[in-house]
Parts: sequence; structure tokens; C-alpha cells
Amino acid sequence: MKRLPLATQLLVLLSFALSIAFIGALAITVLAQRSNDQNARDTEVAHRIEELDLTLDALARKSQPDFVRAASNNVTTIAIDAEPTLLKTSADDRSQMLAERVQEALGQSEVRVSILSRAESNQPEDPRNFGLNREIILVSFQLGSDRWLNFSAREPRSWYTKTQLRYLLAFFACSLLFVLGVVWIFLRKTISPIEELAVAAQKSAKGDRSARVAVAGPLEFQQAAKAFNTMQERISQFDAERTRTIAAVGHDLRTPLTSLRIRAEMIDGELREPMIETLDEVAAMADGLVSYARTGHSENLTQSISLKDLLAKLCEELDVPFLTTADPVINAGPVSFSRAVRNLVENALAYAGQAEVVLSVQAGKAIIEVEDDGPGIEPALLTTIFDPFVRGEASRSRETGGAGLGLSIARDIIVAHGGELSVINKPDRGLTALVKVPTLGTEH
Repeated sequence: MKRLPLATQLLVLLSFALSIAFIGALAITVLAQRSNDQNARDTEVAHRIEELDLTLDALARKSQPDFVRAASNNVTTIAIDAEPTLLKTSADDRSQMLAERVQEALGQSEVRVSILSRAESNQPEDPRNFGLNREIILVSFQLGSDRWLNFSAREPRSWYTKTQLRYLLAFFACSLLFVLGVVWIFLRKTISPIEELAVAAQKSAKGDRSARVAVAGPLEFQQAAKAFNTMQERISQFDAERTRTIAAVGHDLRTPLTSLRIRAEMIDGELREPMIETLDEVAAMADGLVSYARTGHSENLTQSISLKDLLAKLCEELDVPFLTTADPVINAGPVSFSRAVRNLVENALAYAGQAEVVLSVQAGKAIIEVEDDGPGIEPALLTTIFDPFVRGEASRSRETGGAGLGLSIARDIIVAHGGELSVINKPDRGLTALVKVPTLGTEH
């Protein structure tokens, strides 16, 4: 249940609750109806016996057997016999009460009553009554010194027959479907803002600060939507301020670094080259800061482009192999997306001296694999390799890498395009940078 959507959970719980309520109501109704039916049957039997006694008293003795035979039917059996069917009244309360009622009506004490339950009646099962036998009311009372009237009444066919049960179940099913349909419509309107909030939160997690949620639905959802939109606005403002700060710092560092480099070049001696190398490294970091701050902020990222053509052109420029069997079309900014893949390829070339780009399509996503056979990345660095200024090796040499912003820039660009970027050490040797971006289709 916990893994099911909220709407499904509510519908399942509602169906279960309504089913239990229906079964409980049906059981109570059946029990109440049965009690009422029993009281009505006892009263009817008492009145019937009283009428029989009065009629028999008015008839001649020789006419009485014909009368009782004519009075019998498929439910009631009446007979005048020399011996009583019952030897005594049963001990249960209902039999005792009915015996007292008949005794009072007839004005005699020789009345014996026994009410046989369904299990005791030994009558053929009636398939219309759920396979249950009907109860039988037996009454014996003395007509004279040598004769007894034996009265037998079977319980009429119950109102809760199989056919009627099917009607009840059909009515319940229709009612349940109607209720669930109304609840489903309500839940869709109620849960829709939650789904929208979830989608917006996923976009926000990928770096999309423009994601907003419509303020709609119940009051609680409106409050959540307002809180999310306010959070997005504040994060967007913070990101913009951070970007401006990083860009300003990187830009402002260029002038004093240029001045220092000119002065360092005027120095003679063994300190000259180390100083120039250090200044060049700092200058590269300053340029990286400016580039990092401007990532994806000045280009339309919703242009439809052929990923095969873009990567083929890039690989031709960098002189690396490019393999593909498909031509996926994606929404992207061609300049920024090309730059992200370029960073990955140049990173592989810097550390391994060679690279290979493979393009494929799986489950509606374009898969770009930038592979090399270099030393790979220390496992401890895999979780932080995309952080700014983190490099894949401990050396700060410009011969083996830049300022440590290439992967950060590539990751931010890919995320801005709704994609994912990860790096995986190959089992034997080397590294694979894996890019996944949603596609619009595939051209063959």
C-alpha cells in the first residue's frame, strides 16, 4: 500500500470501508428482518390455530378430517390423529412463549409446541435460500379424549434469496462505482496540485529556478504552492547574486594578474618562471570563474537540434572517434551543450591522451558516453568530482588539467537541459563520462 499512489490508496481504503459497511448493514438488516419474521410467524400460527379450533368446534366430527385436509397447503400441514406428534413442549423460550399464547387462546393446557431450527428440520434444502433449510413450527393440542390436532407450518421462502442477493450486490456495485467515480474526480482535482508541485520540485533539484506552481486546489495546497514559489524566488535571487559576484571577482582579478605577470617577466633569475607559471594558473582560475558564472545564462535552451550532427562536428574539431547508430533530436542550446561535451572530451584528452564518443538512444533518452583508457578517478573523489575547483588528480599542474571547473560547468549545463551527468570508472582501466538527456524523437 505504501508504494501505491495516494489516490489509489484512498480508493482502496474507501472500497474496503464501504464493503465492510455494506456487509454489516446487510447482516443487521437480515437479523432484524428474521426477528420480525419470527414474531409475525408465531402470531400468525397462534391465530390460525385459534381459528381452526373454533371452526372444528362448529363442524360435525365426521366432517372435520375433510376440512383439515382442505385447509392444508404446501406450507402448512394439518392432521387429526389419535396420537400427538409432540410428546412435550421444547425447552427453548420461543417454543414456551408460543405454547402459552396458544393455551391462552384455546383455554386448555394440553398444548405442545416445538420450533425446529433449520439444522434440525431435516427438510430438503431450498436452493433459493442459500442452501439453508427452513425452520418448522410444530403444534399439537387435544381435541378430545381420543384425538389430537397436529399442526405443522414451514417457514416461508426468505426474502433474501439468491436472486435478491444478486440484485443487492449489483446495486451495491453500482453504488460503489458511482461513489468511487465521484471521489476519483475529486481526488484528481485535489492531487493534481501535489503532482505539479512534485514536478516543479524535480525541476528545481536539477537547477531550474524558473519552475513555479499554480496556486490552486484546497487551502493547504495553496499555502504549499505559495511557500514553494517564494522559496524558488529567493533561491533564484541568491543564485543571481552569487553569479554576479563570481563573475565580478573573476573579471576584476584579470587586471592585477596581467600587471603582475608583466612585472614577473621583467624579473631575472630562477624565480621568474615559477612566478609566471603561478600567475598563469591564477589567471586560468579567474577565466574559469567568469566562464562558470556565465554558464547557460545567455542562450535559448529550447532549440531543436540534431545531436548526431552536433557531436560529429565537435569530434571532428577535437580529432576523436565518434560512433553512433541513431540521430536523436533534443531541445538544447547548441553552443552551451556543445561546450559541456567539449569539456568532457578535453578532460579525457588531458588525463588519458585519447577519447572516444559514443551516441545511442535508450528509453526515450539520448545517451552520450565519453570514454578513455586513462587512470580513472580515485573512488573517494567520485562523490565530489563535480564540485567547483575539484580535480581528478592531486597535482595542480596545468599540464594535466585546468582549474577544476570543467566538470562543474559541464554538469550545470547538462542539468539545465533536463539531463544527468555521471562519471564511472571502467572495470579494467579508464573512465566513462555518461550523459543522459531527454529526446524529442529519432531521425533515421
